[in-house]
Amino acid sequence: MKWKDAAAALGQPLKACFDLTLSERRFLLGVLLLFCLGLAARWFHQRAVRPVPYTPPQEMRMP
Repeated sequence: MKWKDAAAALGQPLKACFDLTLSERRFLLGVLLLFCLGLAARWFHQRAVRPVPYTPPQEMRMP
């Protein structure tokens, strides 16, 4: 058995797992696009927000 035959024998079941209908492909594409949109929105939000420097509270002196 040559390596090409071995690769083909291993590739057939894997290819069969990803044999999707058109509507399934569209659904997965939509999920992937929503995920990318969420990542982009998160990146944009974190880039735009600037943290305020921390100033410790003043100590109260006892009379």
